Amino acid sequence: MGLTRKNLSVLFATLAASGVWLGTSWGDGGPTPTFPAVSHKATAAECAACHMAYPAGLLPTRSWTRMMRELDNHFGEDASLSPEETLAITRYLTDNAADSPRANERSRRIASGVAPGDSPQRISETAYFRYLHDEVPAGVWKRAKIASRANCIACHTRAESGSFAEREIKIPKE
Repeated sequence: MGLTRKNLSVLFATLAASGVWLGTSWGDGGPTPTFPAVSHKATAAECAACHMAYPAGLLPTRSWTRMMRELDNHFGEDASLSPEETLAITRYLTDNAADSPRANERSRRIASGVAPGDSPQRISETAYFRYLHDEVPAGVWKRAKIASRANCIACHTRAESGSFAEREIKIPKE
């Protein structure tokens, strides 16, 4: 059995239909992480001190810029940093934001769903998030092990490594 045009056509059709080759689903990034994990040590350390270090590609530049400007009131907490740390982390987040030149296709989809001039501070405020979570019943968010839409790692078992693949979701029962 040789490599014929027909065999290649069947292979590509199968891959395309499965979404693995083209990555057509917003929710399943295929075999590679959906977003690059946070690779900047200061960003990972400072953010993960209180919550998951969210991949920069989940929000556009203007959101990260605003968030870093308002660290004295970061979701009701004072998360202020030194000017040097603030600058370094802001630079990392904006260099890798959803609308940055480094953004992957999935991040660009997020950015395209954010209205011009809007700078959401919560990933759960984006059209991308709402689209992917529209089937989640309201009561699920209130479960003790989830508690908030911001708690990605409660259901996405590999979120900290940048993977939000649907096949890796384990929704806590309580």
